[in-house]
Amino acid sequence: MKRFVTYSILFIFFLTSCGNSQTTIDKTALSGNISTDLEVLLPKGKVKVDIIDGVRQSQRQAELTKKFEASVKKNYDWFMEQLKAAPEGEPVPYNEKLGLTKDEYSEFLGLMKNIELVSTGQEEVFIEIKNDIIHFKSNNKLSDFDSLTIDIKNNAAHFGKFKLAFADSINITNDQNGLKSKWKGYKWKFEEPTNLDVSDLNDLANLNMKQYTLTIGQLKKNGKTYMSLKGREIVDGEKTVEFELPVIFEPKKMNNSK
Repeated sequence: MKRFVTYSILFIFFLTSCGNSQTTIDKTALSGNISTDLEVLLPKGKVKVDIIDGVRQSQRQAELTKKFEASVKKNYDWFMEQLKAAPEGEPVPYNEKLGLTKDEYSEFLGLMKNIELVSTGQEEVFIEIKNDIIHFKSNNKLSDFDSLTIDIKNNAAHFGKFKLAFADSINITNDQNGLKSKWKGYKWKFEEPTNLDVSDLNDLANLNMKQYTLTIGQLKKNGKTYMSLKGREIVDGEKTVEFELPVIFEPKKMNNSK
């Protein structure tokens, strides 16, 4: 039974593989100075944020996803081999074992590109900077932000006992993503084991992992700040921690901003 607890992890890997061909991640930064960018992206004081943890999808999209997930569970070992063999950035080639007809699979892949994240409500977050450390204070659904700090001087983030090292600058070059916008930003990450990939999912029942990720960026379509704090822990195939806090809010106002 443990195998089924972590099927969501496998599904995330599949969607990431499909999505990689739709976006580009490179070293392009907002301004080339992370500390300066963070001062703009994370304005001091109280900000009202939209919590974008909802997903807009059609009834058809939900129907095809359900059929696909059921087939993956039924043909797990086969699917794992197909997923490992697929070229990077490409989906698994069509096969009837995917549980969909060839036309349905093409439709399913197209619908996956059009997933849109939507707001499920608003909260207030208080942001302050003390001695080059950014602190957050919130309540209710976003209370985990209270355990997050960003060390501007050392370019690292901390969430509780976990240190999230700077991972990369991000440049999403088209709007075929859940945010429906091109955007640029930064990522910090703690991962154990490091560089987890599909081969690590061969034995889900004995999978042990910890992943914490902080992403902060700026949406091109409206200049707003996108921020996401995500955590996941699995012990012997059982999820013990699973959360994602994605928010969007107005950044600090700048003169002559584009």
